[in-house]
Amino acid sequence: AEAGGVLAHRQALPKEAFLSFADLVEATGKHDLPVAALSYPWLTKDHPDPRGANLSRVAKALKVLARYGDQLYVFWDFGSMHQHPDPANGVMRTEEQNALFKQGLGCLGTLYSHQHTRVLRLTSFPDGHKAEDQAEGTNVAKYFDRGWCYTEQSWAGLTKAGYLSLDLGKMRAGVEYDCLSLIRDCTQEGGRRPPLLPSAFAAELETKSFTNGKDDKPLVKRLYEAAFEEQFGKATELHYFGLGWGDAEAAQLAEVLASGAAPRLEELYLYDNQIGDEGCKALAAALKEGAAPSLKTLNVGNEKQPELMAVCEERGIDLE
Repeated sequence: AEAGGVLAHRQALPKEAFLSFADLVEATGKHDLPVAALSYPWLTKDHPDPRGANLSRVAKALKVLARYGDQLYVFWDFGSMHQHPDPANGVMRTEEQNALFKQGLGCLGTLYSHQHTRVLRLTSFPDGHKAEDQAEGTNVAKYFDRGWCYTEQSWAGLTKAGYLSLDLGKMRAGVEYDCLSLIRDCTQEGGRRPPLLPSAFAAELETKSFTNGKDDKPLVKRLYEAAFEEQFGKATELHYFGLGWGDAEAAQLAEVLASGAAPRLEELYLYDNQIGDEGCKALAAALKEGAAPSLKTLNVGNEKQPELMAVCEERGIDLE
């Protein structure tokens, strides 16, 4: 990246560019997995980053994280999954590669939604990229309007702690970051939405653009629902602190909990947000109806709210 290089497709990368499962197990610590999945809009039809501009932005963030002990192995679809090497000249994936590609698609939900992987989101185009300059047939929609980007962001918004889903589109040019300032910049001002119920996800998905919507749209609906059930089904702690959430976001989370998600949840941390009286009431109503039946600790930063105090006392939940 520092030499101005461009990422090669999966088949053109050397063997040492890939991590074996055994190496991943050895590199995994007690808490988070050393894996970062990249979420970004392709810039052209045949190459996602033809000038290496996004590669440079990602490398800058990884360099900061690595200085503080976070050595990460990156999933980047173009370099990690088999591509059509030269579609303009009819050079396509082999049958075996196509089978591996489809198998990889089926694993994306777990990769992006897993509670202990990172997701790095490039939500802005690099400097100099202009939609009007792209070839006919190129998807020129912005990050938040693209189906796959929306799906990846939604997966990342399920059960991860805030610092594990970073919006690299918020990085400022010319700033020398350390780990804390990078996380602060990349999680501010709506950088992380609350989780969505599968029905709400599917409804919003209808407004997004896909290059291959006929096949991809039903696929991602299935994958999102599976990831939602998997991640909330096993979550015992949820760390949603410091995300700038207010009453609307608290109400959205309450709706998710009220659906029966998170049956094993024991600790919920929502402090350092801007959740007021209405947000606390929504959470209290969900808890009163039996949401999160295993909950033992709730930290919402508003421990004096009457309805929340009452239901936590009734259920024996420690309100902090």
